Amino acid sequence: AILDIFDSDKYANANGCIYGTTGAGKTFLLQTMALRFRMQGTQVFIIAPVKGHEYMDACEAIGGKYIKIAPSSKDCINIMEIRPVVSPISEYLDEQNSFEQKSWLTQKTSQMLTFFHILVPDLTNEEEQLVDEAIIKTYNEFGITHDNASIYIAGTKKVKPMPIIGDLYNTLQKNEYTQRVAHILGRFVTGSASSFNHQTNVDLENKFIVFDLEDLQGTMKA
Repeated sequence: AILDIFDSDKYANANGCIYGTTGAGKTFLLQTMALRFRMQGTQVFIIAPVKGHEYMDACEAIGGKYIKIAPSSKDCINIMEIRPVVSPISEYLDEQNSFEQKSWLTQKTSQMLTFFHILVPDLTNEEEQLVDEAIIKTYNEFGITHDNASIYIAGTKKVKPMPIIGDLYNTLQKNEYTQRVAHILGRFVTGSASSFNHQTNVDLENKFIVFDLEDLQGTMKA
């Protein structure tokens, strides 16, 4: 039998915690559970801050996607990409129309501001407001507004080209009051982490994805 931690008739939630000494088999157990969840048809994401390589063989054996997130990696996920999705809760409640009325741009802006608070711990209230405006302005330059339909090419369901972090960097550079933030962000544009300044080039629709974060350091891992 396969343990189904998502069975709400048996368990209050799907949370779990595994303890063990070094070499006891924690990673093996987690990997076995993940593979069985995939057999059940469950979408699996593995976020590995250490020893991510230990999941590589199993991931590739079942046709999963192994993504190395590191300054030197060829894999890139554009953090400014807006991916139109319906939340599982809204889908379950058949509230897709209600969900789509919520601005995807507003949600992405909120996520980007969280990123900036991590990147710039002493971000002031004034800078936060100006960064908020710069994010929206950058998307507007790509024809993307608070109207969710604006993320699609007219007459299609194909998503428009998205801005990348370098486009936001250029917007921040133009305002003297956000140049401090721009200089800090520059690490992701012209500095050692410039490999992040590209469009997404990995398959994020795969049903088994491993994110290897082992080579990230400091605030980049946070």
